[in-house]
Amino acid sequence: MNSTVVMSINTSPDDMDRHNVRQVEAQHAASLLYNGGPPNNNHNYTDSMERTNSMQNSMVSNDPDFDQGRISTVRRTFCLFLVFDFGLVVLIWLIFAIGNKKGGFPELERQVKKYTIKDSLFDVVLVSAARVTFMLLAYALFRLRHWWMIAFCTLGSCVFLIYKVVVYDFAGSTHPMDYIVLLSSFILAWIETWFLDFKVLPQERKLEQRAQARLQRSQGANERTPLLGDQPRRGSITDVGSFYSPLSTPEFSDEEEAVGRSSRRGRSSSSNQATPSPTMDREYKRLGKEAFDACWQLLNTDDWSIEKENKENGDVVFARKDPKFGKIFKGQGIMDISAEALRSDVFDKVEEAISWNATQEECKILRVIDCQTKITYDKSTEALGGAVASRDFVNVRHIQKKGKYHISAGKTTTHPAAPPRKDTIRGENKPGCYAMMTLDNEPNKCLFIWIVNVDLKGWIPQYLIDQAMAGKILDFLSSLRKHVEDIRQV
Repeated sequence: MNSTVVMSINTSPDDMDRHNVRQVEAQHAASLLYNGGPPNNNHNYTDSMERTNSMQNSMVSNDPDFDQGRISTVRRTFCLFLVFDFGLVVLIWLIFAIGNKKGGFPELERQVKKYTIKDSLFDVVLVSAARVTFMLLAYALFRLRHWWMIAFCTLGSCVFLIYKVVVYDFAGSTHPMDYIVLLSSFILAWIETWFLDFKVLPQERKLEQRAQARLQRSQGANERTPLLGDQPRRGSITDVGSFYSPLSTPEFSDEEEAVGRSSRRGRSSSSNQATPSPTMDREYKRLGKEAFDACWQLLNTDDWSIEKENKENGDVVFARKDPKFGKIFKGQGIMDISAEALRSDVFDKVEEAISWNATQEECKILRVIDCQTKITYDKSTEALGGAVASRDFVNVRHIQKKGKYHISAGKTTTHPAAPPRKDTIRGENKPGCYAMMTLDNEPNKCLFIWIVNVDLKGWIPQYLIDQAMAGKILDFLSSLRKHVEDIRQV
């Protein structure tokens, strides 16, 4: 077992705090020895301790209900589907009974009181009720995390339904609804099995692993972890998918000195990669600027209609039909932080986004081309309780300040460091952006805007994609607002 996990189980909170203090002090001293001077102000002792405490109190697995010991979102969806299963079978049976022979209540009475296995389908309803009851007890009340109960229920239902088909008198029926009753019960039983085995249990395992990993990060490294973390030694080769080279303020900004430092860091990190092609770099820059120009037009377009809103905090998701790009979403909300401060955190600390962004599972900087252009890899979390699987994206991003806006615009591209994965569907991002707009009368607040224009690929119906996208945007805005509160407390 991992020593960090053992330590977190066997150690009291006070001991863990003392361990964190000693670890941060050791990293502080190591940074002094390694850099020949005091550490950067953004990574000093106080900030490190405050960020550690903040991480301990923040959401750790992107499912607040699961984190607080309640039933997870994906399991709740499964339980709702069980109730839907029973309701659908009852509805189809009622339609069959009322429309058969005499019809109305006399036929219902005959189906129930004068039940025979050869000419009544009331037993199919009872089997569905028993299956749903057993599974709700197992997976909702007792929160069983094994497939044996649903395997038993599905096997029992299928055996009975096969026997029912053999002995049932189809010749005595006046319409084909009896076929639909039997088929729907059979199909729904197998859909439930598929949903639990391929969605609920794997998703909850992912949530547990993510919670465990982030809890380890929040508690600090153990005694075997290098004091300088993941910093590469001078002259070493850095893996193309793991380095972090943040961008500072782009052109058209007053912070010229910060831009210089960021550019030097970007060139230093890039020098550790394979020699880039000047032609490809020019193409990446062109694609990034193309995405920026398209997003600038969208930011200045008023033809949006409200898709969904959160009345508690005022966040709104808009949508519009574009003849060139299809349906585009725009989420926006007021954040209690200046546009410059939020830009610095969201644009520069890309790889730290998974610690607070509930819609993102993975994020890497693949290449920094210049202070305005970079290539990133992103993997989204699942949506609709696991019904929409996670997607990954490779994007070229162009960062620029224009007017009152700080904008990071991007679109899909390709990069050899992130080939398509066999276990993940590669989505396509059309031009989209993050934008922070400075408010005239409130300099310590800003309007945050997220324009989303994505093709998730796969077989999912478009209306499900639209429903999931609006919800994901609101989730992102809520996560960002939480993150802003953490930033202000530091």
